Amino acid sequence: MKVYQRNKATLRAKRSQPVDGSSEPQPVDENKLYSDVVGGRNKRNRIYGLGSSQDIFYEPSSSTIARLSTVQSKSQDYQKLETELEEMKERIKEMDEVKQRMREMESQIAKMLECQNQ
Repeated sequence: MKVYQRNKATLRAKRSQPVDGSSEPQPVDENKLYSDVVGGRNKRNRIYGLGSSQDIFYEPSSSTIARLSTVQSKSQDYQKLETELEEMKERIKEMDEVKQRMREMESQIAKMLECQNQ
């Protein structure tokens, strides 16, 4: 922790120096400062101490972007399937109505044939 505090203080001092020709100090980005102090992303593309919540504070890694695009794609596929399912349910309902009308017509035809045969 002492190394972190020392590095943080050193980097903060460097970064808070005035910009060329200005008396105003540069604003210090605490997130960037933390990332630099802990050594940036490791081999697994993680930032020490943040785990998977790093994407809240830093730009997402390429693997995170790939996962998000896959999730979005699956979400779109799911929405398409839901739409198709609703359309199929509607068609089944229409077909059931047609079947019911056909049964009614069949019954009427049977009655008419009975009347003719009598």
